[in-house]
Amino acid sequence: MEKISTSASAQTAPSSEESEDGGSEHPKTEDEGPAPQRDIEVSAGDMRGLGSALAAAYGKLMHNGLQRAREYYTSTPPVSCTNAKWQELGRNARLGTQMCCPSAAAFFEGLEAGLGWDVYEALVDFEVYTIELQRRAEERRKAKGKSSSSSSSSSSSSSSKESSGSSDASDSELDGGTLASMGTPAPGKDEEQAAKALPNGRCTGFALGGVDGQIGVVAQTADLPPLLYGYGDFDTVLCLKTPQAGTLVYDSDGRLCPIGMNSSGLGISVFNLHLSQTTGFEQPALTVQTVLWELLLAQHTLASGTDWLKNVKVPLMCGSALLLADATGSVTVELNSGGPPAISELHCGTPTVRANHPLQDSCKPSFGGSERAGRESERRQAALTRRLVAWCAKAPERANGASAPSSGEDALAVLRSSKKVRNLSTLACVACDLRQRRLHVEFRERQPATEAEVMKIAKELALPAKRVAKALAAGSVQCKTGRRRMTTGKPARHFTRWARHAFTLGV
Repeated sequence: MEKISTSASAQTAPSSEESEDGGSEHPKTEDEGPAPQRDIEVSAGDMRGLGSALAAAYGKLMHNGLQRAREYYTSTPPVSCTNAKWQELGRNARLGTQMCCPSAAAFFEGLEAGLGWDVYEALVDFEVYTIELQRRAEERRKAKGKSSSSSSSSSSSSSSKESSGSSDASDSELDGGTLASMGTPAPGKDEEQAAKALPNGRCTGFALGGVDGQIGVVAQTADLPPLLYGYGDFDTVLCLKTPQAGTLVYDSDGRLCPIGMNSSGLGISVFNLHLSQTTGFEQPALTVQTVLWELLLAQHTLASGTDWLKNVKVPLMCGSALLLADATGSVTVELNSGGPPAISELHCGTPTVRANHPLQDSCKPSFGGSERAGRESERRQAALTRRLVAWCAKAPERANGASAPSSGEDALAVLRSSKKVRNLSTLACVACDLRQRRLHVEFRERQPATEAEVMKIAKELALPAKRVAKALAAGSVQCKTGRRRMTTGKPARHFTRWARHAFTLGV
């Protein structure tokens, strides 16, 4: 018997930043009801039934997220990935999963039966993004070659997909009263063009385990291109249960890319890692998402999970990185199609910190990101490391004397303490408290900004209204209006706020 619920495991954590339907509401239109809940719980007797139950509760969001990705990658010029290539990736992902991931394969089989479409085409998110990164890298090489013989503007791209790098000034959100000091999108772009600029994913996180054999924390920022992931409007926490065990994860825009934990106490976070090898694209291989789901659904621990990764018999499809932790310690894992997973030494009692550049020697030579992307990743990792050191230094001031972040709330506090770590690309901050089996999430929420508010801000700060509108479209202004959060997934002028929630895995 399958069970579907939408709120049974959710517990909203009160906080000064809590913004769920608080304050005075703006007038609702006839078709505007309460904002959708942030969690879905499903249960079934086995993995296949679990997939079928999730399809019924989550299938629409999954379909919409996949369509958003397809429209961008296969239709928006210049096209990164053809439909034929996308389908090929899905076929190879299916074959690889069926060969190596029995729990995930059964789960996906149930999902596909309930959805009525090829679920494996929704499980190649990192891989299609890697194709886009390869396209950009090729454009950089061509532009660099042209710039050596010409001083024209050939070093910049007019592509609607080109990444718009953020300066330090535009990395952080601002309160409404400090708009004048922020960097805004490049002059001459209208709101739609600015929204189409696709920044690199810039996740940063840490894992901690092995403190007295009890504490386990995994935390990261989910830094994703807002346009491509519905601006975080549809981000959801999924609680999946069988009679034997459960899994609790955060997922962005219905993409089935889990960050979370299982009943065995394993916590997982995931990071884009652009490596040049892509031999896994042309043969049966494992995608990043199938690896994550197998580790979680098969109820691996840190020890059994790393053993499984070492013995996978098919290649990985593309590069990526993981943080894994339980009560025994933490590791970082770098996946690449050119060789076996690179697993760090076990860290016990000290944090393992990472971002989007390779840390393992076997992966460093094949890093495919730009020099600028590598430097920015290193800076974010260093910034988070400094925040962790500062947090630990204040241990004597704490009532419990904790010398390391020992809970999900502690972990979120560390992430949000750095504006370089939690920045304009961050759609959510996620922390797994493995001891309490609680998933803590800070969702970035959008609230509509009116034309009158644009004009009022422009007048108060003596700024052009067009500049204010661009800043609002970029989500650069943080303000709690008390309005219903937006759920359109489309670009619009808006204020942002952070809404903190906690969810419990009650298995």
